Order: sequence, then structure tokens, then C-alpha cells
Amino acid sequence: MLLQLRKLKNVTISLDKKNKVRQLPSFLNRVSTLLNEGYTFSDSIEMLLPYHVDDPNAWRVMILEKLKNGEGTTEILECFQIPKHFLVAIKISEESGKLAESLQTISKQLDFNEKMRKKLLNLLSYPVLLSVLLISIFIAFRTYFLPNITQILNTRSDGGNTTVLISSIFLRLPDVLFFTLITTICLVTTVIIYIKRLNVQQQLPLLLKLPIINYFYKMHITNHLAKTMGDLLLGGFSLQQALTILQDQQLNKILAYVSKEIEGQVIFGESLSSAVYKLGWFSSKFEEFIKHGENSGYLGRQLLIYSELIDEKIQNLIKKGVSIIQPLFFIIIALSIIAAYLSILLPMYELIEII
Repeated sequence: MLLQLRKLKNVTISLDKKNKVRQLPSFLNRVSTLLNEGYTFSDSIEMLLPYHVDDPNAWRVMILEKLKNGEGTTEILECFQIPKHFLVAIKISEESGKLAESLQTISKQLDFNEKMRKKLLNLLSYPVLLSVLLISIFIAFRTYFLPNITQILNTRSDGGNTTVLISSIFLRLPDVLFFTLITTICLVTTVIIYIKRLNVQQQLPLLLKLPIINYFYKMHITNHLAKTMGDLLLGGFSLQQALTILQDQQLNKILAYVSKEIEGQVIFGESLSSAVYKLGWFSSKFEEFIKHGENSGYLGRQLLIYSELIDEKIQNLIKKGVSIIQPLFFIIIALSIIAAYLSILLPMYELIEII
């Protein structure tokens, strides 16, 4: 027994050192394809491991141990560094029998996230390089150029030099931008840490009160509830059973808390649409989609349609945000270049007038 524990510990250490899964979206998509072709989950993983990890043998030992311990698909895929909100969808798909479809959807979302990340890095690489070069020029001007010009002007004029003062202010622009950036990062980090330390009952009302953030947070909650609830209802579960399953899962505590509050309303005879409307934690018109699904008898399908709409909306917002970042950087750089020119030209004009 002790030998087995040591062996498992060594495997875990090995995976910690080499736990990077190459092309995770492609891996999940291929697992989905193999499942649709009739392969078991364990066989699918076994076939694909050599193409996506550096140490397949260590992964095989770890997966075998998890299977022996009775752990399911979610616990195994958790080792592949899949975000927890996707693991919730996998957990629900195990209950509803739609694992292959869920893995394919998750692979598409992960692929989109990866493409947006690469696009953002490509967009920022040139502005960041230009910013570093510009800051170096500012520091050089402030260190060598401005003191020499100041000395020359002081020897040729009796009064104070306003232009030198203005130039020194312009040349302090990188300091202001750097201080603003560091302050913003520290403030955002502090707020995030503070919110994470709160329990779900405290987090939810706080995030819903913050401007702008509450809009995206409502979409986030609505998307997860619609997706998971829709999958369960289409899988043959009743509304009460679906809410119970969502409460019992521990991967997404906010989803569990929201489901508990909805169940508290449903138990007393409220419809799902009415409960969602009364709570007020969700995106606009969500209750209308639910009500239409309740009346037509296709509530599960209606929830999945709304989830797809939210996914599309979120992706469009991400694309717009990424496309705005580069022009914003260039505007800041342009202002910095103007400030650099002014910091050079103003003392030069003053010197020409004196001569």
C-alpha cells in the first residue's frame, strides 16, 4: 500500500512538472469525435495522449488510478487544466448523456479564447515595443538633453525659463503613465482578492451593484444557468431534479447558490420564469424565453437557444474589445510623441530667440 502511494505521488510530481497539454481544444474535439464513433472515454484518452502530452506513461498511470478509485470523466478531465466553468458543463453532460456534444462545444469555446489571446498578443506586441522605445527616448532627453539646454538658457538669460519648466513637465509623462498603470493594476488586484475571499451570498449582490461589471456578470450567470439547465431538461430530468443536481455540484458555487434560490421559489408554486424575474440576477428578456419555453413545452431547447445567443453576444463583445485596444494604445503613443516634440522644440525656440 505504501509503495502504491509513493508511486502515485511520484506520478503526481511528474505531472506537475510536465502538465502542459498541447492543443487542448483539438484534444477535446478529437475525444468528442471518437466518442461519437463508438469508442469509450478511456480508450479515446489512451489513443490521443501520445499526441498531446510529453509523458504519456505518467498520464496513463494517473488516469488508471482515478478509474480504479471510481472517479468519473469530470475528475479525469480536471487534470487537463480545463477551466472550472467548463467542468460544470462536462459534469452535467455526464448526467444527461451528452458528453461528446459537450466536449465539442467546449473545444470550440477554448479555441475561440486561444485565438483571441493570440490576437491580443499580436496586437499589443508592436505598441508595447514602441512604448518601450518611446520611454527610453523620454528618459534620455530628460537625463542629457534638458539639463544642457537649461544650463545654456540660464547663462544667456536672467529670468526664469518657463519653456524649460514646460518641457520638464512633458518629459515626466512616462512617469505619470507608469504610476497610473501600476496604481490601476494594484487596485484591480486588491478588489479581485477581496471579492474572492467573500462567500457567494456576499459576492453576488456586490458584483451586481458594480457598474459595467454587473452587465457582464449577469450574462455570465445567465449563460451557465441556461446551458446547464437546458442540457439536464433535454436529458429527461424534471425541473426539480435539474435544480437539485446543480445545487449538489461543487465546481461552480455561484451556480449552486443561484439554483438553490430558484428552487426556493419553485417549491412554493412559482414558475421558473417568475422565479428568475423576481430574483433579478439575469440578463434582460431571459424570463421571456423561459416563459415561451414553458408554454410551448420545449423549455430545455429554449434555454439552450438562449445560451447560444449569449455565447455569440459575449464573443462579439470580446472581438470588439480586442479591436479597440490597439487604437487606444496608438492614441496614447501619439500623445506621447507630441509631448516629446514639444519638450524638444520649445527650449530650442527659446534659445533661438535669445541668440
